[in-house]
Amino acid sequence: METKEIRQSVLRNYDLVANDYGRDYGIYIEDKDVYAAFDKQLPQYGTILDLGAGAGRTHAYYSKKGYNYIGMDFSPKMRQTAYQIHGEFPYIIDDMVNIKNYFENNSVDAVFAIYSLFHLPTEDLYTVVADVYDVLKDGGIFLLSYQQGIGEEFADEPYLGELGKKSLYMNYQTNEEMKNILRLRYDPLYRREKVENIVGAINNGNATTSYSIVKKRVRNFNRIV
Repeated sequence: METKEIRQSVLRNYDLVANDYGRDYGIYIEDKDVYAAFDKQLPQYGTILDLGAGAGRTHAYYSKKGYNYIGMDFSPKMRQTAYQIHGEFPYIIDDMVNIKNYFENNSVDAVFAIYSLFHLPTEDLYTVVADVYDVLKDGGIFLLSYQQGIGEEFADEPYLGELGKKSLYMNYQTNEEMKNILRLRYDPLYRREKVENIVGAINNGNATTSYSIVKKRVRNFNRIV
């Protein structure tokens, strides 16, 4: 399966679950300690780009704090759900691999990517991590999460019942793999792990999610190949 086909399968999945997702996660903020750690690194009233904006809960959180929030997600149904819950706000409908079509280099203060990067095939993950570096301002902040593991699979989507069996693409990284992906471009600021055992969740409710906050390192990458 080509990477574009994989991404399209993820898009179809999230279009199908948008209403249910919005009901459960349109407002509710979990991982408040991770948000708080991110908040401490943000410049006042800066621009935040949210990759995988979903039903808009991060918009609701940061717009109240006076930040210039811009969401990005490839699911039109998710944006429709977000607008129904929060009203309209800046929200780009496109795949995150295309962020450089919308943002100039050194134009964004922070990038937020929680529960979204694990749907990227490895080739696309490397592209997004590099493009985030480019669009961030010098010293900009990148918050990301990933699920620990090895390899990739099509996991069950619990919202879709039988229809969701082996339907949702997941790509896992070990801590060492993600460290190697980030190390050439970013300096680590924060890291946390969360172990979950939730009945009916992806991966049979057994998952370890890692959260990392990193800072754009100002370097000359002309020699990197």
